[in-house]
Amino acid sequence: MQMNRSKNAASPRSLTYSSVGVDRSSRERLRNTIGRNLERESTKYQTGNPIRLPFGLVFSSSPKSEIFLDFQIEGVGTKTLLAELEPSGYSTIGIDGVAMVANDLVRSGAKPLFVSDAIHIAKSRSELVVKIVSGILKGASMCGAVLSAGETGDVPEILHEKSGSKPDSEPFDLFVSCCGFGDRRRLIMGGINEGDEIIGIESSGIHSNGISLARRVLLRDWGGKYHSDEQPDGIDRPLIRELLEPTRIYANAINEISGRIEIKAAVHITGDGFGKFHRLSEFNETIPNNPWKHKKVGFEFEDLGELKPIFKLIYETTRQSSSRIALEEMYQTFNMGYGFAIIVSPVELEKSLDLFNKYYPSRRIGRVTSKGKIEIKGVSESGRPVIL
Repeated sequence: MQMNRSKNAASPRSLTYSSVGVDRSSRERLRNTIGRNLERESTKYQTGNPIRLPFGLVFSSSPKSEIFLDFQIEGVGTKTLLAELEPSGYSTIGIDGVAMVANDLVRSGAKPLFVSDAIHIAKSRSELVVKIVSGILKGASMCGAVLSAGETGDVPEILHEKSGSKPDSEPFDLFVSCCGFGDRRRLIMGGINEGDEIIGIESSGIHSNGISLARRVLLRDWGGKYHSDEQPDGIDRPLIRELLEPTRIYANAINEISGRIEIKAAVHITGDGFGKFHRLSEFNETIPNNPWKHKKVGFEFEDLGELKPIFKLIYETTRQSSSRIALEEMYQTFNMGYGFAIIVSPVELEKSLDLFNKYYPSRRIGRVTSKGKIEIKGVSESGRPVIL
């Protein structure tokens, strides 16, 4: 899975997620501040104490119930701008919206129950809104959930600029929420130990993350190299169609398999890419009375396989310009071919691989270490691991 470093140009400028407007460190500080406020204010609920997991809180449905509830809300980010360039994008982006929340929800072992949506659009033309909602309905069906409610708002004073180049496009934003439930006996707690194995489940493409950076590199509309309808070498369809490929929904696979193996932790690889695994490290280090053997954990990734063409294209396109993306930035921005990961004990590895490969291509991609850092091996020409 090596990516070559160019030997041309002496001092290329570094192109990062932050340089295109997404400040990762600022977002992390905000998350920590909000988390501290929640810990101070949200200590007791009608149903009892919440259960803290690596990526948020879940709640008992009643004080003595063995059923827990999970709730997630997410947007699709600037992928909406891509939808404005291609008529089919309005029909598929609803799948992305559902995928983002259903995949977040299933990290706890919860089963999606119902979803709701909020569409803000410059002008709610019925043919466009119907296309968006049709995608949401399809996504809900794909994860076994029901679309229970929705809201469409005309906000021309907020969404007043025509972002796309098509005359029949309308600027819009999309958020989807999802509520689900699960059995506390099958709760995915997130506690891991050195030696545990990491299984990566293949992504369908770029999903809905890192789009701001991908647009800047690839599409002429934002200063990139290609017209949206071009078909670069290695891509077997127009580039815009490749970028709009809907996010894969993993919920059914996780829910159906979790009762047959013990999933120790689950990671939806979205924004921050492989950096998402830092949340598991933080959780293991900070949870009071940690019942797991190792408090300080890290992750070593290896044998990631052949890189998907879309990520190779992003990386190699910047090799030909004065602004380049470092390998470290690629792996902490994009999913790099794996949209979801689970962590199991070594004795469950082969059985887990057999089960997951019945749904989506899956492979062992690494293991848990005690080093306290994320190492990605075998991807750089120098032979040195990428450290996140």
